[in-house]
Amino acid sequence: MNSKLLLQAIENFRQHLLNGFDSFNSAYELYSIEASSRKGEFTEDFVDYFGDWAQSNWELLVERVVCSNTESLMLYGCGSDYECGAHSRVFHHNVQPTHQIICLAKSSAIDTFTGNEIDLSEYEFDSFVSTNGSTYDISPPFNHIYLTEKGAIGGDYKIAVVPIEQITLQAQEIES
Repeated sequence: MNSKLLLQAIENFRQHLLNGFDSFNSAYELYSIEASSRKGEFTEDFVDYFGDWAQSNWELLVERVVCSNTESLMLYGCGSDYECGAHSRVFHHNVQPTHQIICLAKSSAIDTFTGNEIDLSEYEFDSFVSTNGSTYDISPPFNHIYLTEKGAIGGDYKIAVVPIEQITLQAQEIES
């Protein structure tokens, strides 16, 4: 794992999300119109379509840059379901992650919605989001980090949304 390149690779990825969002959104609108006009065809919702795009770029812009041939990162967000749940990775489908991205507070990490300081060791990095009033949104400027409770299974888990400037990111090997 090339830790020296990690922060630059992640920031390049975030900038790609930011700079490519308008063309991505336009592509989704075209896709949605076309797919809904096809008889008997399922149309993916925006979040799933975005997950496919984000995961493919995560693998190319971050993972491929910092990982060796025997290393891989946890999925970005919910990963890709382009092949209807057959796998969540776009490339190297069956690779198991060897590293995870962890968040460390620069001084303290304050959840945007509760105003409470959170213990980042209880959460996992999920994705970049923006805030929109009292909720988060998948849209520019992608200046917050969406965190999910560690070890949570199913739909009942804690989340937190923390401004990027409060966090530093690192890769950590996953213990077997």
